[in-house]
Amino acid sequence: MLNRFKTSMLIIHIFSSLLSGQISVSASVDANKLSKSETFGFKITALNVDESPSVDIGPLSAAFKVISGPTQQTSIQWINGSMTSSRTLAWTLLPRKSGKINIPSLKVRVGANLFSTNPIGVFIDKDLGRAQVSNLFIEAKPNKETIYLGEQVTISYRLYTRNNLSVESIEYPKSVGFWSEDLLPARAARFNNTQINGINYKVATLFKSAMFPTQTGTLDISPMTAICNVETSSRKRGGVFNDPFFNSMFKETQRKFIESDTLSITVIPYPETPPADFTGAVGDFSINSRLDTSNANVNEAVTFYLTIKGTGNLNQFKINQLNFPQSMEVFPPKSSFSRDEFRDQITGEQKFEYILIPRQPGSFQLSPVSITFFNPIKKQFMTSKSKPLNLLVDDNGNRDIAYSGNRKEDINIIAEDIRFIKTNKIKTFSKSSPLSLWILSPYFISVALFLFPATLGRFTQIRSSNSEERISKNALRVALKDLNKKDSENLSHLSIIMYKYFKSKLFLSSENLDPRILENNLKGRISSDQLNRVISIANECDANRFSPLSSTSALKTRNDISAILIEIDKLF
Repeated sequence: MLNRFKTSMLIIHIFSSLLSGQISVSASVDANKLSKSETFGFKITALNVDESPSVDIGPLSAAFKVISGPTQQTSIQWINGSMTSSRTLAWTLLPRKSGKINIPSLKVRVGANLFSTNPIGVFIDKDLGRAQVSNLFIEAKPNKETIYLGEQVTISYRLYTRNNLSVESIEYPKSVGFWSEDLLPARAARFNNTQINGINYKVATLFKSAMFPTQTGTLDISPMTAICNVETSSRKRGGVFNDPFFNSMFKETQRKFIESDTLSITVIPYPETPPADFTGAVGDFSINSRLDTSNANVNEAVTFYLTIKGTGNLNQFKINQLNFPQSMEVFPPKSSFSRDEFRDQITGEQKFEYILIPRQPGSFQLSPVSITFFNPIKKQFMTSKSKPLNLLVDDNGNRDIAYSGNRKEDINIIAEDIRFIKTNKIKTFSKSSPLSLWILSPYFISVALFLFPATLGRFTQIRSSNSEERISKNALRVALKDLNKKDSENLSHLSIIMYKYFKSKLFLSSENLDPRILENNLKGRISSDQLNRVISIANECDANRFSPLSSTSALKTRNDISAILIEIDKLF
């Protein structure tokens, strides 16, 4: 009975303490001097209330972006026998503009009561270096801010910190109007030491990308964002524990959201009208060609090598039509691209291998091959041209050839046809005769050995076809099959399907296509109306590939792509 009484008195004491405590609501920030790209914490705390507060922070949306929140926290403290309770709502905010910004007084409802928070002033300085106000930030740095159409801009993303941390997640930047290629793929952060304005930092390059604009104007590249777990020293200690030795023993981890700046790149048109043979090459290139032999026989395979070397938007443009002698059969080329992995500029070489089959004897000259490109450094169009090549073809008898690939090794010379086979009835022997088995076995074996190469050659000739040709023929079927899959519900996937079709159909070497490259390759091969429809669909997909897509829009785009591909496929 006594224990119950004591318990009841304790409960009464607790509630009386709560009731006697003064109810108040306040707002606070964890920093009031920031850079435009730095996040900060905003809290609303209600003291001595029985219910969680509720508040509309809509008035903040014009000046701040809500990164996370609200999170809720409840705490109870005993001070000199009196109890104080608090309920807190917390947000992480990111400034949208610079200058002095006032966080206005907000209306907070607790139960049936309405309270007003205190206004708070924060200063956001865009010109102030983040190293002066932040212990943690991401720097997005382009090597150029104004470029020509098709010119490369290299963008590096570096993480700066003064504390130990681990990167929890990264959202990589997105853009519209660029074709991009990773120079430094995503990887675990590797830090080095550096100094900014006399302050020591650890810095790691998180990502590096080569970006090529496909349209003119001012193009935006979205920020890179990251969530980091940052190790910090506790600030609640004092006295003897306020010492570096003891500080190292008391650490806490805070979850931080950071974001780089949005980048704006100005893309300007060429200073002069492009020449008629310009196909979109921007950079500095050279071209050369060679034959694997200067002497060949009629119907003998010859390999023609074409190599484009240089720095720029390699494998994003097509080469002009090559003109070979009419008496030569030419098979679709095999292409390959190799890049110098140790340079920030896209540098490497694009190789093409053509198989030529001369059908007539004679002395032939293969015309030079040229490439016209825009040099952004010299700000002018330039042309590189290969040397003419001579090929002497001898008449060494006509032999049939079968083509089974796109390399010289795949050109199989078939043995001469069997000109005469005796059709006289063969005298048979009794099955029981040992002599018959002795005679017939070598006979049939020799006939089989004689016929098999020719038969196999003919079979190979019938079945043989270039792998690229087979892919080209099946391009429409593959595209329609992919369009009918359930996962074809976003514009990014739909555009990939369409680009994949044209790559296979037109024997394009590039794995990365865009509307401009499509236009260059399709112009003159399809009608203007068909070209406009293709480019319109491609632009729509690229412009909205990261936007939400309704089922109706997805179905319409799928139907549009299917219709135009079926229509175009009949022309090839």
